[in-house]
Amino acid sequence: MRILAIDFETANASFCSACSIGYCLWENGEIIKREEILIRPHSRYNFFSAGNTMIHGLKKSDCEGADQWPYVFNEIYRYFDDSIIVAHNAPFDLKVLMSINRLYGIEMDDFPFFDTVYLSRKMYPNLPNHKLNTVCEYVGFELNHHHAGSDAFGCMAIVESVMEMLNEYDVEALLQKTGTKVRMFSEIKM
Repeated sequence: MRILAIDFETANASFCSACSIGYCLWENGEIIKREEILIRPHSRYNFFSAGNTMIHGLKKSDCEGADQWPYVFNEIYRYFDDSIIVAHNAPFDLKVLMSINRLYGIEMDDFPFFDTVYLSRKMYPNLPNHKLNTVCEYVGFELNHHHAGSDAFGCMAIVESVMEMLNEYDVEALLQKTGTKVRMFSEIKM
């Protein structure tokens, strides 16, 4: 089974304001694709709050020439097929995905996912916290935090670190060994 790590950044507090997505696709023991794509938020949500810009550094001018979500979705949807999705604090990223799909009337098949926050709490219980930057530093991954591409890659680095620790490279067996709960996208509540 493939693993698709995803991460969204938003222009403001609305889940509908996605302004970038990062993804990292792992298959047969190696990363086969990774990318960060800017997204021009829907006109109703195309306000970049100072707080969000301070976090990720993106401004409205950065995304003005970017494609809107339906085009980006069409470019990356195929990576969801036959993949288990992973994100750090997965409910946030999946609520963004659900919100922008609803906004544009996009339907997608249900898919399984797991959360590296839970996995890192289970496998690295002595860390002071389980924020993405803390866990990535611990596993030796140099993170450019709040840049969607780097965050998705960092999430995958956590999974690969646990795989190496347990010498288990089958994702289903890994999740079973670690007791990591797999949920379905349809279980996300808005």
